Amino acid sequence: MHSLQPDLLTAFGMTALAAFTVSWVMWMLGRQHWQQGMSQAVLSTSLFGLAYVFFALQSKLGVVELQATSKTLISAAMAAFTIALQRFRQSTDLARDSATVLLPLLGSLALAVMFLPKDLPAFNRMQTIVTMLQTGYTLTVLYRMRANTPGTGWLLVTGATCVQLLAILPLAFAGHRPSPTFGTEAPLGSLLATWAVCLMLFLKLVVTSIGFLVMLRDRQFALERHKAQLDPLTQLLNRTALVRDMNKLMAAAASSSKPLSVMVLDIDHFKRINDQHGHLVGDQVIRQVAQTLQQQSRGKDIVARYGGEEFVLVLPDTDPDEAQIAAQRFCRGIRNTPLILDSGEKINVTVSVGIHSGVPAPQAHWEALVAAADAAMYNAKRSGRDRVVVAASSFKAAQAKSAI
Repeated sequence: MHSLQPDLLTAFGMTALAAFTVSWVMWMLGRQHWQQGMSQAVLSTSLFGLAYVFFALQSKLGVVELQATSKTLISAAMAAFTIALQRFRQSTDLARDSATVLLPLLGSLALAVMFLPKDLPAFNRMQTIVTMLQTGYTLTVLYRMRANTPGTGWLLVTGATCVQLLAILPLAFAGHRPSPTFGTEAPLGSLLATWAVCLMLFLKLVVTSIGFLVMLRDRQFALERHKAQLDPLTQLLNRTALVRDMNKLMAAAASSSKPLSVMVLDIDHFKRINDQHGHLVGDQVIRQVAQTLQQQSRGKDIVARYGGEEFVLVLPDTDPDEAQIAAQRFCRGIRNTPLILDSGEKINVTVSVGIHSGVPAPQAHWEALVAAADAAMYNAKRSGRDRVVVAASSFKAAQAKSAI
């Protein structure tokens, strides 16, 4: 029975076959994410498989240069996977990526020149240091990703990277063995140790691949959920997202007793624009107004398209006077940015704004605040348009025409 146990050639050969199989599966499942790091991840897995092929050949032929080649391929594979993580982060830096690849490869080549073929154990020890540094850098990249990449995929990739380090460390001592092969009479403990290393390598490949695919899938789902919350014409929040975020801000304002201002903004004479120039031009006007609102609002403000030519803005920690100043700024920015058609014709655009401001009651409903601001907006329309009106229900009522 003992003579039938597989040797190192079989162990690494099967691991190499598994690596190439995993690489093919990743390519099949992740082709739509090719520009998001999948190409580098597939390359990494393929390089690992090729490295195990050279390990297997070295165990059979006893040529130390083959082991040096396999170690260099492992360095290249780790560099490729680190770049895959950077691509997943949508971070592209040619100098950084070049250093990620070249530094370990040049280090491996320098070690081979210095120690081979005379001192294989020293080469293995030094190459292990290179591998540990690479793994540490990969873990650093993963640590930076933790906040923006929640979920199981990140945990799987991080865990597999740690397993990779544990799997490679025993290989560094291959040069200490008196024979480059495990023959049929090799001790059972040596064979079990060999298979344990190969099993860890195989698990690393599978878990890393699954984890990376899960990361890509989770981000795709997150993007789809985000798109579902946006208005397709303006890319502002839609009404569903507005209600969700507004309820959160209302609860926070009520608990902290800080004012919350709600604006309803409506494009003046929008029906006339549609009738005279067509709905496509009307859509351009809506998009341009949305862009101005986004550019001139604060990062903590909510800007949403409420429907048609109407927009709703929610400004946390903003009293009536501050809200009025902000609304006048919006009016001025929109007025000073006419739409220029391809024919050269200029379309002047103005808006009317209604504001409701105050500390919301704990039981207040979002519709009541929007309704109060909407009523103020219609007062602005009746007062001549292109102006701001603060609802009488606000702590301080005021009315002001937009500054010219």
